[in-house]
Amino acid sequence: MIALAVSLAPLALYFLALAAMNSGRRARVLSGQEDLTATSLGVIGFVMTGPVLFFLPIDAFTFWGFYTWFFLAVLYALIVRFLGAALRFRIVVYNMDETELRETLAKIAGELDAEARWAGNSLSLPTLGVQFYTEHLTILRNHVLIGTGSRQNLQGWLQFEKQLRKTLFKQRVSPKKRTAVFLASIGFLLGAAAVLILIAHQSDAFAALQFLLK
Repeated sequence: MIALAVSLAPLALYFLALAAMNSGRRARVLSGQEDLTATSLGVIGFVMTGPVLFFLPIDAFTFWGFYTWFFLAVLYALIVRFLGAALRFRIVVYNMDETELRETLAKIAGELDAEARWAGNSLSLPTLGVQFYTEHLTILRNHVLIGTGSRQNLQGWLQFEKQLRKTLFKQRVSPKKRTAVFLASIGFLLGAAAVLILIAHQSDAFAALQFLLK
C-alpha cells in the first residue's frame, strides 16, 4: 500500500499541472521533449515502485545506500532523454480549441512561408523544411503537431516553434473552466488517496522511509 501512495503522489501533481496549463486565457506550448519529461515525472512513482524496485541491485544498494536511488534516477532521466530525441519534430499545445489553433497555424504559416499549404489536417511549409499533421484530444483541449516525412529541417522547426510560442503568448483564447476543474479534481482525488493511505499505514511508511535513508 505504501508503494501505491508513492506512485499516486507524483501522478496527482501531474494532473494538477495539467489543470494549471488548461486554465486561464492563454495557450501553453511544450516541445516533444518537454512534454515527455513532464509525463515521465508524473509516472515516476509507478516506475520506481514497479520495474525499478523489482530489478533493484541489492549489492549496489548495500554499498551505496540511499545514493543508489540517485543513480537510478539519473539512469531514468537518461532513458527519457534518449526517447525524447525521437520527438524533436513534435510540439504540444494545451488549452486551445481546434478552430483557434488552425487559424493561428495558418497565420504563422503565411508569415514564415509563402508556399505553405494545407492538406486535410496536415500543414506543409516547404521553404522552411517543416511538415506536420495535427492530432486533437478535444476533452483535454490538447493538440499535438507531429512531424511527417524524412525531409525535416531542424532549424526550420525551431524557428516555427519559436514563432508559435511568441504568437500564442500574445493571443488570448476562449476559456473552458470545465477542463481545468476536471483535471484538478482528478489530481486532488489522487493526492487525497495517497495521503489517506499514508495515514492508515503510518508505521509502515516510517519503516520504509528508514529503509531508504539508511
